[in-house]
Amino acid sequence: MRKLLLSTLVLILSAFSASAQTIEFTVESPASIAGAYGFTSTNDVAGWGSPDLIDTANAVMDTLMFVQDTSSGTNPQGNPVSAEGCYPLINDLTGKIAVIYRNTCQFGTKVLMAENAGAIAAIIINREPGLVNMAPGDDGANVTIPAIFIEDATGTVITAEMANGPVVAFIGTRNFDNNLSINPADVLRPEAASTPSTLAMDNTEFEVQVGSWVTNPGNLDGTATLSAKIHASDGTVLYDQSSAATPILAGDSAYFSLPTFSQASYSTGMYNLSYMVDTTGDEFQSDNSVSQDFHISNTKFSSATLDSNENLVLSPFYRPSNATGSVSICTHFRDANASRMAATGISFAAVVSGGSLANRYISTYVHELNDQFTDLNDPNAGVTAINTIGTGEYTYPNDSAYAEIFVPFNDGTNDVHIDLNDDQRYLFCVNTFDTDVYIGFDDKIDYTQNQDNLFVQPISVVENNGSWSLGGFGPEVTSGISVELSTSLSSIGENQSIETIPYPNPANSVINIPLDGFQGNGTISIMDVTGKIIATKSVIANNLLIVDVSDISNGNYMFELLLEDGRSTKFNVVVTK
Repeated sequence: MRKLLLSTLVLILSAFSASAQTIEFTVESPASIAGAYGFTSTNDVAGWGSPDLIDTANAVMDTLMFVQDTSSGTNPQGNPVSAEGCYPLINDLTGKIAVIYRNTCQFGTKVLMAENAGAIAAIIINREPGLVNMAPGDDGANVTIPAIFIEDATGTVITAEMANGPVVAFIGTRNFDNNLSINPADVLRPEAASTPSTLAMDNTEFEVQVGSWVTNPGNLDGTATLSAKIHASDGTVLYDQSSAATPILAGDSAYFSLPTFSQASYSTGMYNLSYMVDTTGDEFQSDNSVSQDFHISNTKFSSATLDSNENLVLSPFYRPSNATGSVSICTHFRDANASRMAATGISFAAVVSGGSLANRYISTYVHELNDQFTDLNDPNAGVTAINTIGTGEYTYPNDSAYAEIFVPFNDGTNDVHIDLNDDQRYLFCVNTFDTDVYIGFDDKIDYTQNQDNLFVQPISVVENNGSWSLGGFGPEVTSGISVELSTSLSSIGENQSIETIPYPNPANSVINIPLDGFQGNGTISIMDVTGKIIATKSVIANNLLIVDVSDISNGNYMFELLLEDGRSTKFNVVVTK
């Protein structure tokens, strides 16, 4: 079994059945936070008296409202104890969906108190990252309203908006006559969310296969047309394809394959892939589209979502449920041209459950994965033969909860670049022995279709006290790790190096690099003292290369220049202003 259970979270996910109804929790308004959010519900655990949320008749939609009992003070998370709802409530919740903080008393008691005050449903907000199934406790059997449980990050978004005005939410299952749907798990996606440009030189090295299942959970037969678009960051439409109209019977599904997105060359930047099924006459259009950003980057590889500045976008935060020792959260990397690159470090984010990250120690690793297997269906697929080729370490100086941290690889004295080999499997990992440290994941990209039917390769890999899972926590949540890569110089011979003395050095606005006799293009990477690449510039030289450093802060930097004729050089520059 490839999936590993998440900490305090049992996800009950089934394969698609077009006739199955799906329970959902969505914020309907305001538009700024509208959309679906992750949750568990009273449907997930026996012993509750709550109605079956699969039955559309039990769906609820109304305004959210905090509970308030007679308690005073604040809890360890800084929230009012009165909003934990452990005692009879003093506010009227008639017709409202109650919002309750987790802490102190049983889930069943909280929901029963809300029901007794008139609530039609309840939402309990976790006090830490992740989700749990709610045990009914002593009072759950007496509850007759539905209840859901959401993680702390979702609660922060919703409660912040509640302070600004009414928030309306839907809990339950919808039923419509006309309702075509796209599931995020059913679309093809780029193989990674960020691919270094050095590994995506042309259409033989990078392309995006495009296709999706379209389902008809409605009561009536329908006709579907699937369209897909890819936009560049400036809004330019690079790809726009649509399928022929195809009938889909009620309760059935159909797969639509569209032409592959392929270009002779790719500009660096953020792209957006969006799928949409025809919305004409569709009564519920919230499930008619799926969208994902991806990058062609100068320096970063990541399967997790990056924003426009190539920073990780992470939520939720996880660890294995039964972890008592070493925990490694890893991203898998393999490329036919990996020897063009060297790894300089990895980025991630973490949080401590109910505590601080200050003085917490984190290790990072690069492992060669030497198990020989074709794909995840190969019976030899596993993690039994790893060779550690790079390490890094980081001790948090303060509680930088949820903040992205970059850790360079180091040989114990100096930061180092780890040269990579073509077609070698690698695991880039974050490791902790602390049982209350949770590492960031990304649940915005669901790689199920990619992993099950297209590439069939590892994406996220998890180690729990020496036991490895090649499937991680499943393809619907991705390890929140980005790998910093630079152009590898290990294959460049001594006769291909450049002898040059840049000037002025120190520099305050520009640095001049004499290149006697060279005219053409090149790439220059600028690294700070930690080895992190802070800028990569495409340059054109005519005997002399002038590089603008006016936008770089004061400090010591390593410049790495690679010319199109294969020659290279490295040199240190001090920027002072």
